[in-house]
Amino acid sequence: MSIKKETTLLEDLNQALAAETLAAFRYLYFSRIASGINSPPLSEMFEEMAEGEWKHAAMVMRRIVQLGGIPVSKPSEWEKRSFHPYNDPPRRGNDLKLIIRDSLKLERSAVEFYQRLAGKTRDSDLITYRLAVDAMVEEAEEEQKLASLLD
Repeated sequence: MSIKKETTLLEDLNQALAAETLAAFRYLYFSRIASGINSPPLSEMFEEMAEGEWKHAAMVMRRIVQLGGIPVSKPSEWEKRSFHPYNDPPRRGNDLKLIIRDSLKLERSAVEFYQRLAGKTRDSDLITYRLAVDAMVEEAEEEQKLASLLD
């Protein structure tokens, strides 16, 4: 029988920091490469999403420091430590549906991660619990926006 090691709160927060940093870059990248007749509003939406992910990264980093931890700072570690596996983003900016589907996977993963983090901290760390709930709500809103574009 395999016993899964329970992650510490600081490990969880560094996973979130790594994932949010990668997501911010990814969305900024999408905002710049999106092309085609429907791309201007999508580019703007991805730029706003990138800004939101940077804010999440800043909040998580602040909480890590408050708890006496050291935020993951090496780009080579972001991919390894992220709660969402990193895949190269689509290279062609004219396949907007592919970019949206790619982004949906990331947002769904973020919602699930923050749900788990909220559950883990609900009774023991109200500050981190609130951070997780707020981030989860914002990620869920982004997920809904993206899903509506595919309808």
